Amino acid sequence: MDAPRRTRRSRAELHKIVLDAGRDLLLSEGLGTGAEHLSFKRVLSHVADTRGIRITNASIIGRVWQNQEEFQTDVIRSIVDQQVEEEVQETSDALVAAMGRLDVSTPELRRASLGELIRVTSAQYLSSASTSTATIQMALVTYVAASESRHDDNPLVESFRATNERSTQQYIDLYQAGLDAVGWRVRSGLSLRDAAVAFSAFAEGTLMRQIVEPDAFVPIVQISLLDGSDVEWTLLGLGMNSLVDFFAEPDPDWQA
Repeated sequence: MDAPRRTRRSRAELHKIVLDAGRDLLLSEGLGTGAEHLSFKRVLSHVADTRGIRITNASIIGRVWQNQEEFQTDVIRSIVDQQVEEEVQETSDALVAAMGRLDVSTPELRRASLGELIRVTSAQYLSSASTSTATIQMALVTYVAASESRHDDNPLVESFRATNERSTQQYIDLYQAGLDAVGWRVRSGLSLRDAAVAFSAFAEGTLMRQIVEPDAFVPIVQISLLDGSDVEWTLLGLGMNSLVDFFAEPDPDWQA
């Protein structure tokens, strides 16, 4: 009897199968001080155990990835990229949903409406950034902070910089939409990029502190300046609401 023919998978198929397996392992084990533990041997064994697919090193080295380091970087990049895209999308969705509750009939209500946008989107950001993929992202931030001065050519550092730049621009667009909705503008001498970098630094610091001291981040009930109801604020939202007065001001030429 003839031996069964071995399926020859395309480069794209191999890339997806092995990358998904690498993501599974990294999400379950964490980044640690890098991805050195994410070896081809362990990942291909995981593929065989979970999917019954046997893939050899020879099938992927030089054909899909040049070496193991390139593969490890690809896995981390894919996780961080996914986290950033989901985080920005969910925060944007929260902003759009909150638009229906705004009241811009007076200058005071325009500021209260801006505060509502900040309150809602900050809470959503914290929720979106509290996932297993976000844990990898935060570990990478720590890794980059520790490695940047010594490894400027580190592919993980370069990958993180590119992803961070892309997310910063996406948040700039989000902040601009929020300001436009309530008739506010950036103060002279400042830019939305300045604000985005400051907000990002504050938000990332909040996330890291929340990991080690979650009890300090219970919601704080305040009276809504829009309708007088009780609403929950996060510490992140309260801080962002104060920061926005430094970076932005009412636009006297704005019309609803």
